[in-house]
Amino acid sequence: MPKASATTLAVITGLIALSIPILAALKLAQYQSLESEKERALSYATEVMGRSERTALQIFDGIEKLVRTRGDSGDDPCSETQIALMREIDLSSSYIQAIGYVSGERMLCSSMGVHPGGLALGPAEQVTRSNALVRTNVRLPTAVPDTTFIVIQRGSYAAIIHKSLPIDVSTQEKDVSLATFTPGYREFRTSRGLVKQEWIDRLQGRNEVTFFDGEYVVAVVQSTRFATGAVAAVPGVYLNTRVREFAMILVPLGLLAGIALAFVARYLTKLQQSLPTLIKAALRKNEFFMVYQPLVDLQTREWVGAEALIRWRRADGTMMRPDQFIPAAEESGMIQRITQHVLQLAAQDVPQIFRQHPDFHIGINLSSADLHAGETVALLQQLLRDASAGPHNILIEATERGFMNADIAREVVRDIRALGIDVAIDDFGTGYSSLSYLESFELDYLKIDKSFVDTIGTDAATSRVVLHIIQMAKSLNLKMIAEGVETEAQEQFLREHGVQFAQGWLFGKPMPVADLASELAKRRPAKPA
Repeated sequence: MPKASATTLAVITGLIALSIPILAALKLAQYQSLESEKERALSYATEVMGRSERTALQIFDGIEKLVRTRGDSGDDPCSETQIALMREIDLSSSYIQAIGYVSGERMLCSSMGVHPGGLALGPAEQVTRSNALVRTNVRLPTAVPDTTFIVIQRGSYAAIIHKSLPIDVSTQEKDVSLATFTPGYREFRTSRGLVKQEWIDRLQGRNEVTFFDGEYVVAVVQSTRFATGAVAAVPGVYLNTRVREFAMILVPLGLLAGIALAFVARYLTKLQQSLPTLIKAALRKNEFFMVYQPLVDLQTREWVGAEALIRWRRADGTMMRPDQFIPAAEESGMIQRITQHVLQLAAQDVPQIFRQHPDFHIGINLSSADLHAGETVALLQQLLRDASAGPHNILIEATERGFMNADIAREVVRDIRALGIDVAIDDFGTGYSSLSYLESFELDYLKIDKSFVDTIGTDAATSRVVLHIIQMAKSLNLKMIAEGVETEAQEQFLREHGVQFAQGWLFGKPMPVADLASELAKRRPAKPA
């Protein structure tokens, strides 16, 4: 073979050999990017549907209560007693704007009062399989002008909700489209951004489907409990961006042929084993568990509560420290899933303790993301129900960082306290708080960080900071909890300076709930509920 031909063949063979891993890398980048965007869209759609389901549950529970109460008493549907009950249902609901009695196409009275002549609702556009009537564009000019509402009616009662409520969820991308719909209808009840009716058709009898239609990565889900569904669509530009990101990494590696293939395999393995991925798998495999560190009254040394602390034991038995996985969960946007898991685990652990010791409380830590999400209040309501707990049995602890977005955090804190649950600012003095900053929030407790407790009785430059913190708490009428108390001298100093409560290894290490219950049984007799 001529030298030139051999060289040409060698070059072609080399190019083919190099092209195979490059093409494989591109294909892999496209696949992984699409799956990642599908999962993102599905999480948004599922969150929207969850809000719709909780709204429907509150509506139908409220209507059932009105029907049952009226049937028992025979009251006029617009009597003072019925309107008072409507207001009670309205105030106890986190989603319902108003609930009232309907005759024909007019709401004659509601939790807003009696409406002379009635509020015109117009004809229903949709009827669900449970015979609920749905009106999707109702204006109530005498009540709230220039605003449209959704009205859901069952029998002679109907509830009013804001159109934006089911889709009022946070997304990482600003241009994500969200919508809700009634199964059997192609029209959307409410929507944000561009949505297409044909997307609903892709369900074809299934409860969920994800796909890429060439412009959007779409997820469509349908509730198995209520006549509601949700759509989320992520613009394809994010898919293209993600593909480019993968390609920029994988294609140059493909030029190294066999070495590149080994490197790509190693890279993919590390990618799959990244901490956010491991956290997601750990949630699925139930690798997280709870321990509880007792909280004592410094005057009596009685155990009055305990802080719930999450721990992670991997399948191979190794323990992951919270200071490793909590920051990773916050950065990856998974911290709210961990908080939800904590509430579920606590609800399983503590009912027996509350039955035996009804004045005992459990401290629950909330992240910054939790304080900026309205869903947190509904999750705490669920915890109270599942744990058979009263509001006094729960103490919410939030670090200073959680209060940085003051307007949103203030509203969530106010809603939590409206449930009767106390709120503590955790790790005080390590972040950004000041006296004027604290005064703007409605708080009940201040937790003194361990770093300041450690300086008590030492010559450290910060040893007097703890006194300033105590005085600040007293000036704001906040009860105090000292963290990390390890010596008798620290306990005596805190007690003498008016600190009411403390926790630390001096009193007890974090322990499983069974040990907590056993120790409580030894220390204090059970009290009747």
